[in-house]
Amino acid sequence: MQTLRPQDPPSVGPYRLERRLGEGGMGQVFLGISPGGRQVAVKVIRAEHAADTRFRARFAREVEAARRVGGFYTAQVVDADPDAAEPWMATAYVPGPSLRDQITRDGPLTPDAVRRLGAALTEGLAAVHACGLVHRDLKPGNVIMSPDGPRIIDFGIARTADATTLTATGAVVGTYAYMAPEQIRADRAGPAADVFALGCVLAFAATGHAPFQAGSVPMIVQRIVAEPPRLDGMEGDLHDLVAACLDKDPGRRPALDEIGRRLTASPAVPPRRIPRRALIAGAAAATAAAIGVPAALLLSRPDETPAKPPPYTPTGAPTETTVLVGRPLSPDHLTFVEGARTLMAVGLRAVWYWKPSTGEHKIIDMPEVLDYGTQALSADGRILAGCFDAHIAIGDAATGTTIRRIDLPDRPVSLALTADGARLAANHGDTVDIWDVRTGRRTGPRFGDGVHLAYSPDGRLLAGGRSQTGPIWIWDTATGRTVAELDEPGLMALTFSPDGTLIAGSIDYSHDVHLWDARTGRKIRTLRGHTEYVRTLAFSPDGGTLASGGKDKTVRLWNTRTGASIATLTDDTDEVSTLAFAPDGRSIAGATRSGTVRIRRFT
Repeated sequence: MQTLRPQDPPSVGPYRLERRLGEGGMGQVFLGISPGGRQVAVKVIRAEHAADTRFRARFAREVEAARRVGGFYTAQVVDADPDAAEPWMATAYVPGPSLRDQITRDGPLTPDAVRRLGAALTEGLAAVHACGLVHRDLKPGNVIMSPDGPRIIDFGIARTADATTLTATGAVVGTYAYMAPEQIRADRAGPAADVFALGCVLAFAATGHAPFQAGSVPMIVQRIVAEPPRLDGMEGDLHDLVAACLDKDPGRRPALDEIGRRLTASPAVPPRRIPRRALIAGAAAATAAAIGVPAALLLSRPDETPAKPPPYTPTGAPTETTVLVGRPLSPDHLTFVEGARTLMAVGLRAVWYWKPSTGEHKIIDMPEVLDYGTQALSADGRILAGCFDAHIAIGDAATGTTIRRIDLPDRPVSLALTADGARLAANHGDTVDIWDVRTGRRTGPRFGDGVHLAYSPDGRLLAGGRSQTGPIWIWDTATGRTVAELDEPGLMALTFSPDGTLIAGSIDYSHDVHLWDARTGRKIRTLRGHTEYVRTLAFSPDGGTLASGGKDKTVRLWNTRTGASIATLTDDTDEVSTLAFAPDGRSIAGATRSGTVRIRRFT
């Protein structure tokens, strides 16, 4: 980043400008700060483009389309003013070096790291294309290698897939070394042009140079249009896939879904073993040191690939406990991300990430989303939602950016997100509505009153019940039909099993936990043993074990097939507020209302 120049504006729209991030043919990009303290990347369009009324009209349409782009591997457009004297657009700021800078500094990636990069970029482009947009300038400089995965940035020249070129007829927009032949010819450039650019980016990541690199622009153009790509150093299936992406004929290039399948079907490099730690102490000095650890240390090395965990069902008490440094305020959600390598906790106003093997952690403040009120977290840990007086705020958990606000006529009292974070259910005013998170629009049928909402893993069913009077309903989210009605009042917690066939619910007045068949509503068994209400429930990945915790300060493990008690854990000193199993089933994380977080491991 560079300091601001004397001619640079001190602010753009509501954003105070702090540094220069870069510039290009379309404009300058600045690091901006929102009134609430959020970091954004603000792109200000050059005056020569701003003077063109056709440009402004198209820019306004394309910004509106770009706002719809979601997905974990893109930087969300959060604000824009196409009518300003100098039109501008703000996107979520993604920290980290560009792919160009990383390769220049560290050299080419390993084949497996290239495959992982390609899978992420493919997902990001799919999100762009799903909104009817084409990026048109995918290049190593527009891929940020953030600590939590690569992100595609700069929608400054993205356009709708059926639109003509944004600039004057015959003008070429983009970066020559990564342009498709049809872009260079100023022909209509559709999604296949982004596939060509993707092939160029992956070739650069694997070899350290662009596949059509040359000493001048005319030579680059000649190679792109008439010569084969230079893929020296690439071999096997990766070479063949990149070569297919770089076909001169856009009609012969593979589609993104095929590219994704071919990349993820490739063999992975086994990971290095990481030594475990039994206990991480929590003195104030150690906490301060841990907070200062760079975010990059929380993530896997580029040459590591997580092994697929074997299925495991706990059959006894955990044998090892790790107490994590730092105490999130009022934690309501836990989930493991990056396999079991990182634990995420959602508390009041902030998200915490730990690497259990070392205890290193980082904190991302999200006061605009995680204020006092009900919260929801997608199963993949990417999307957060929080309800306030009469609106819902939705945020990107990895960056802390607020990406959407949904205004409601009544205060929402319960929220639930689908596993992928695509849809949000909210109870407000004795009604449950569903919203498309990407567009912020209400979608699907409307349901009756229901709190403690929970989606099935595939998002096809939604369950909810009244806290005091009952019953508990299970709805079909596509049709609005009531699948089952469970006559059980006093609901406290609710969750589906991983395969969606069971529902576990806790009942306040009896302190019991019940298991129901999610397809018929038939009660299968009742689990008794807690002496106070049960606040949280979690199934093991194979559904064979259920964990429950609550006000009696215990965590209990149950065999879901027999109803037998497996273990009772009594080392917590406060109400247990949330539980989560690791993807391999060999660890369970738990947090108390006072913020103590433990990871218990089975051996």
